[in-house]
Amino acid sequence: MTDTGVSGVHKWAGLVLAAGQGTRMKSSFPKVLHRLLGRPLVGYVLSLLDAIGLRRSVVVIGHKAEMVRSYLDSIGMRWVIQEEQLGTGHAVMATRQAMRDFHGNALILCGDTPLLTVETISRFINEHEKSGADLSILSAKMPDPAGYGRIVRFSKEPDRVAAIIEEKDASDEVRAISEINTGIYAVNIDRLYEWLEKVGCDNAQREYYLTDIAGLAVSGGHPVRAFPFASAEEALGVNSRKELAEAEGILLERIRSRWMGEGVTFRIPSTVYIEPEVQLSSDVTIASHVVLEGKTTVGRGAFVGPFCHLRNASVAPGEIVPPYSRLSG
Repeated sequence: MTDTGVSGVHKWAGLVLAAGQGTRMKSSFPKVLHRLLGRPLVGYVLSLLDAIGLRRSVVVIGHKAEMVRSYLDSIGMRWVIQEEQLGTGHAVMATRQAMRDFHGNALILCGDTPLLTVETISRFINEHEKSGADLSILSAKMPDPAGYGRIVRFSKEPDRVAAIIEEKDASDEVRAISEINTGIYAVNIDRLYEWLEKVGCDNAQREYYLTDIAGLAVSGGHPVRAFPFASAEEALGVNSRKELAEAEGILLERIRSRWMGEGVTFRIPSTVYIEPEVQLSSDVTIASHVVLEGKTTVGRGAFVGPFCHLRNASVAPGEIVPPYSRLSG
């Protein structure tokens, strides 16, 4: 576990929503299992929970449940099934039995948001605890908020949220708001289930929206906060092949930048494909058009020539890997 600066993390549990079909992927494969740099989308969210120390977590599965279940079982992750996909509120309610003996705070995440950072989520958790709110929303300011639910604040108390309005149900005035809901919440879990019992499906989609708990909290006199800590890229949910490619580009840039900060040289960095579990040492040089996959390790001072493909390979310190080499461990 990394040192995230999150206090009282043992009082938290993670609820991950991974039951949706993802129709825009045009795939017979579950959306959350589509690979991003060699790892399923939902794997990034679960790694985030592990990094901040949330050991009590459950994943809600539904579409192609047997495939998602197989992956979750392989990594020892707890899951529950949403038998019918009737919206995000209905999905969260499916966790109630699994969490019946837990009475702390829940961090609710979507299984298709691989770009969230430990720093942002840690800050969000800490601010939720400081605020004393029963419900907090991670928000983002978007240059183009189309397609996202909007955060509506009280005009006289702008630090408090009045409602979350889905775009399909929004007026032109609400659609002009640039602050959007990322779908990530921090909430007292007992309050959460109380509010979900009151959520209806009187909306354009005839679904039970998780976002409706904000209105229920407000009407019950519970202050709701929204913290615009997420960047536009962190807010990206992967719903299509195009968004999958966009997320890959962002993650690759992050990984390459991190290694360059550790003393690695990339010749034409944009041409190097590198997966998250690859380990590089200082003074390593990676030539152009190189693919580094799996648990590949490259020792100090080594050189990997152009057009090489290494998968689970081990390169010794000072070793020179000739161009066009294919190494596999």
